[in-house]
Amino acid sequence: MPKPKTDTGGVLVLHKTLDVLEMLRTAPAGMSLAQLTARLGMPKATIFRILATLESRAYLDRSTAGEYRIGRKLARPDTEGAPDQAAIIRAARPEMQKLIASCKETLNLGMLDGGEVLVVDTIESPLTVRMSSKIGNRRHPHSTALGKVLLAALSDKEIRRITKSLGMPAFTSRTLTTPDELVVEIERVRVQGWSMDNRENEDDGRCVAAPIFGPSHSVIASLSISGPLPRMTMARAKGFLPELLDTVRRVSASLGR
Repeated sequence: MPKPKTDTGGVLVLHKTLDVLEMLRTAPAGMSLAQLTARLGMPKATIFRILATLESRAYLDRSTAGEYRIGRKLARPDTEGAPDQAAIIRAARPEMQKLIASCKETLNLGMLDGGEVLVVDTIESPLTVRMSSKIGNRRHPHSTALGKVLLAALSDKEIRRITKSLGMPAFTSRTLTTPDELVVEIERVRVQGWSMDNRENEDDGRCVAAPIFGPSHSVIASLSISGPLPRMTMARAKGFLPELLDTVRRVSASLGR
């Protein structure tokens, strides 16, 4: 059993954290809490706290079987099949510019980061009354079209874990606020291949979103069209779907799906 490098001076908890990360680097498929405890010889409670902290910051991912592995923030580009954030933005931006020229509503490109939806690119509507957005905004996944699409790629167990960690606050009277409701909604998203935020994140807005796939057919991002009421009627929102779905297909193809 390799000896943890916790006796070399410096900050002890940092040494322990690095021991965990270095051990997981040797196991691309992941390791369980029990395996890490046995291999590193640290108290189980200590390792659990380190794992929980790293997972909450997206430095680690956890599989449905409970195994931890290096997350997207630490993954080496040359050993991971998924494109990085910059590559996704480069592929999506030209298609987003084409899409907004016709729909004239705000577009958001989002990725899941630490369980939250991180807006990595946006093009705001040229119209005076519009839904505003900023790159770097973080949103709860349960109330947004972007988030529902991203959650649909996860297992129900992972969805429940995320909602337990982040909570499910009610942003409007229409927001889903229980994991059971959300799981039912996410199954609908999986079947239809797109999602809608029907005044669930903001009372005066409606949004539709669709997934962007990476080379291994895994969902790596989502793209949404958002508009204010009363302009963004249900019929108008659904009317955008054919063009939105065509757009994400082209982006996915350019990323090597």
